[in-house]
Amino acid sequence: MRPMHLQKECRACLVRLVDLTVKLATDDAHLRSAARAAALAVIDRDFAPGAIPALIANRFHPEIKRITGNPDPFLSHKQDETAFLEGYFLAMAPHFADDLESLLKLAVLGNSVDFFRSGAEVARETTPAITFALSHLAIFREQLQGPPGLLLYLTDNAGEQYFDAPLVQHLRGLGWQVVYVVKGGPIQNDLTRDDLEASGHHLPLEPVLDTGSHTVGLVLAETSPAFKQIFAQARLIIAKGMGHFETLGHLPDPRWFFLLQAKCRPVAEALGLSRGSFVFAHAGEVSLDK
Repeated sequence: MRPMHLQKECRACLVRLVDLTVKLATDDAHLRSAARAAALAVIDRDFAPGAIPALIANRFHPEIKRITGNPDPFLSHKQDETAFLEGYFLAMAPHFADDLESLLKLAVLGNSVDFFRSGAEVARETTPAITFALSHLAIFREQLQGPPGLLLYLTDNAGEQYFDAPLVQHLRGLGWQVVYVVKGGPIQNDLTRDDLEASGHHLPLEPVLDTGSHTVGLVLAETSPAFKQIFAQARLIIAKGMGHFETLGHLPDPRWFFLLQAKCRPVAEALGLSRGSFVFAHAGEVSLDK
């Protein structure tokens, strides 16, 4: 498992993200043009060997929000995603047992539905037949055997809360103090406290903490003092989604477990896998534990 760094194809992906964000942010053609130009200038400035794509996105999103005056361009997108995932969860959940491995697979199934892709891709690639191509479940089980403590569960996209809740509740049933962590404010289609509460599915996941920051993945230096304090106290951390792997995968912190589908080639290659693979990986581990 290697750090995920910029590859040539990442530029086209970032440009597509800019175009989608600008389109969602405003109908004003002049503002769209100005916001797009500002965001592309950030890509031109920061696109260099060793850069992390998620961190480039974190720098151009504020420019788009500032120019368009829209603090949450993906709001309607998140609402549609949440509505779809609620129904999808109800259809898929009966296919999964209530043991730890099955609930990890159910949680990662929610991560496989990505509305940045076409509807045809979503329909073709989502399936209840989840197999982890890389799994460090044995290491996770071993760490769970110690005296229970604080476990942080870092969320990814809006709508995944339905798929996360059974796993969170299972871990709490083992005696762990699980804190469900959402973003401190709107960033792409990531889950915020407002999104969670609007879905009506927040009570099964309380206590909920936000990071205090508006970033793809986690940039610890930009988080709130409250989050930094609880982060330092955590015994284990589950981080969902590629954004967390991009921003944290290079850190040799033994508390980290990454839960995601590798939806792009650069992330998949960093994990030593093929695109589309499902992953439950312990930070720093390179051996397979299937």
